[in-house]
Amino acid sequence: MLKKLFVLTLILNLLGLPNFAQEKQKIALLLVNGKIFTADEKFTLAEAVAVDREKIVAVGSTKDLREKYSAVKEIDLQGKLVTPGFNDAHVHFFRGALSLLTVNLFESKSADEAAARVAAKVKETKPNEWIIGRGWDHTLWGGKFPSREVLDKVAPNNPVFLVRVDGHIGWVNSAALKLAKIDKATKNPEGGEIERDANGEATGILKETSQDLVSALIPPPNAQQQNKGMELALKMAREYGITSVQDNSGYETTKLYRQFLQTDKLTVRVSEWQDFEDSVGELKRQRAEFDWFKNNPSRLKLGALKGYVDGTLGSKTAAMLAPFSDDAGNSGIPRRPQEELTKMIVERDKEGFQIALHAIGDRANRMALDGFAEADKQPLSADLFGKSPVVLKVSHLENVFVARRRHRIEHAQVVNPSDFKRFAELGIIASMQPTHAISDKRWADSRLGEYRVLGAYAWHFMKSYGVHVPFGTDFPVESINPYQTLYAAVSRQDADGEPFGGWQPQERLSMAEAIRCHTFESAYAEFAEKEKGTIEVGKFADLVVHSKDLLTIPHKEILTTEPIYTIFNGKIVYQK
Repeated sequence: MLKKLFVLTLILNLLGLPNFAQEKQKIALLLVNGKIFTADEKFTLAEAVAVDREKIVAVGSTKDLREKYSAVKEIDLQGKLVTPGFNDAHVHFFRGALSLLTVNLFESKSADEAAARVAAKVKETKPNEWIIGRGWDHTLWGGKFPSREVLDKVAPNNPVFLVRVDGHIGWVNSAALKLAKIDKATKNPEGGEIERDANGEATGILKETSQDLVSALIPPPNAQQQNKGMELALKMAREYGITSVQDNSGYETTKLYRQFLQTDKLTVRVSEWQDFEDSVGELKRQRAEFDWFKNNPSRLKLGALKGYVDGTLGSKTAAMLAPFSDDAGNSGIPRRPQEELTKMIVERDKEGFQIALHAIGDRANRMALDGFAEADKQPLSADLFGKSPVVLKVSHLENVFVARRRHRIEHAQVVNPSDFKRFAELGIIASMQPTHAISDKRWADSRLGEYRVLGAYAWHFMKSYGVHVPFGTDFPVESINPYQTLYAAVSRQDADGEPFGGWQPQERLSMAEAIRCHTFESAYAEFAEKEKGTIEVGKFADLVVHSKDLLTIPHKEILTTEPIYTIFNGKIVYQK
């Protein structure tokens, strides 16, 4: 009998027919007849993916995988595109969700319209209670900052704190200024500025760190608000195919994430950032406390230390090597002197922390690079996030080897031409958000001038040097929608298709490159490229099935593409 079975198996294999005599392996999920974009470095395509428990167990042809596996659920993709789940490399995930519970000032066309939205909130708020909001953009209002008087008219009995779209300027009323005891005698804090009128009175505009004088007085959200905000954020992530986030909401947020993880409601992998400003002792204490809980590190972990070097271009607080082209005498606001920044970088690098510094202006990017260069002179820590330091060759530079600490510069929006090479030489990751270029193109040329703008939002140029460029959204500064990120990266156009051919079109990427930046490169930026970021055997089954083929459709159609399925940790967590 065994001999006959062997002969039958041999004949079936020679004829290329399925071998029913061999028992199929049982798995949870099988995706077949699709276009599987693996996002590996060769941009490999396949037809099918087999998933069991939380991992990918096979990638290949529909025929081969059907012969080998018997799935509890099989999905016929009918040619649909599948990619790795999106990994948002720079997002204020939880804080952004909380902003959805406050006054929404996005796309308000004037200061009066923003004030009207505040007035509506006043009607449902008790006297003396805080009113907070986010999203106003004075560049849509003619470029002039609003004043406290506009808010005083609609909210005379409530302190008001409204954050600009980029988070770097606060607009407050007189009640808020009074509570914060801001008057003519109040000095500007380091790294900040209280805007004043001709008489020395505060106008209601607080730049950079001066916002803290008011925001520190606002009561934190209660447990109900926190839970509602988290639920909103996770729902958005599922609906947009986001399966990992690198969150800048603060260490305390891990407590809420842990609650959701324990109840199996955490449907994204979270790398939460700590505060670069905290002392090394406090950072270590937080690490020890976090480790005590023994969370699943693939679902919840502590990541980089987030710090700020400067402000933003929109608010003209970005630190520049020369004044803004449309504001002579103003070169922005560095958060601290170079010596202090470098000292803090070296201290934290020595302890093995990954560092992620917000740097927008060309001066700020150089300051960050100078600090990282000093840190690069000291030996690598024996243990960096539990990973052995990786030494890699920079492919375009002969005989140059770089110890990859994987420090990061967040945004890297305006870089001096001489500094692009330094990113590569120091192994610095350029964490970028393509939608910023589309939002900023209205005024970027006038802010920067025709020469400096060539080094702005330059993700293609950065990649040409071999720099790792992960993509994120910076939500709530921009939409958390990753399809908008991809569209901006490949088109350099706004939603109306302007300008024709794209703004600074030399920086456009191919769609394959853009997807890899939003998946593999983001995983690399958090030391997780061996666990996720590509569709490969052994990696987590975090996948997105898209409604349209992103690799072939016209650019305009990217904006109307959406997930049909979002698969997280091997389970379907969203189905359209």
